Amino acid sequence: MQDPVPRSKENNMSAQAFWDRQAIKYAKKPIADLTAYEEKLQRIRSVLRPTDRILEIGCGTGGTARKIATGVAHVTATDLSAEMIRIARSRSDEFTAKKIEILQAEASQEVSGYPFDAICAFSLLHLVDDIPNVLDAVYRQVKPGGLFLSKTVCLKDSSRWIQVIVRMLVSLRIAPKVVCISRAELTRHLISAGFEIDQTVYFDKKRMSPFIIARRPAD
Repeated sequence: MQDPVPRSKENNMSAQAFWDRQAIKYAKKPIADLTAYEEKLQRIRSVLRPTDRILEIGCGTGGTARKIATGVAHVTATDLSAEMIRIARSRSDEFTAKKIEILQAEASQEVSGYPFDAICAFSLLHLVDDIPNVLDAVYRQVKPGGLFLSKTVCLKDSSRWIQVIVRMLVSLRIAPKVVCISRAELTRHLISAGFEIDQTVYFDKKRMSPFIIARRPAD
């Protein structure tokens, strides 16, 4: 008798199927809050250096990776969804082809080229089944003294009616599975993984998606 597929593997397969279906629509969707997005990019660029080698996990169709690449040495961009990766690769030009490597990989998967100077995860951690496992992988792959930059939807910090709506959308398979977490819980996960918190700011008006800059302590 064949062994059953582990639950974590089943969840990854389900998440991949969801994002594969959503990829084309996602690629065409405009940025909801352009001002907040530009503020986020400005903050990212302020802490990265031209010599840095970066890993972005959960890169989607690669829009942010392409913008980050203009100010660093190299970006490795990964996503669980094969369709997201296909679209990201199709958008490469001569410049990005030299500066960005685009790979299909799970968020907790180690990729070639580590340790990195910084790792980014934007709008991702609330979508993974095991946040501590992903953070452990991030910690292993970032250099001592290196940065982890994340922006995470902390649904538990939102109003009750928003939580109800999200649960309804998830049950209808309109939205992906979302981990209901608070900023305080996310911060504890980061500290438990070994990170120190450098900055926590909000760019969105609802103040439910903290942008956190964490650092792996130098040896």
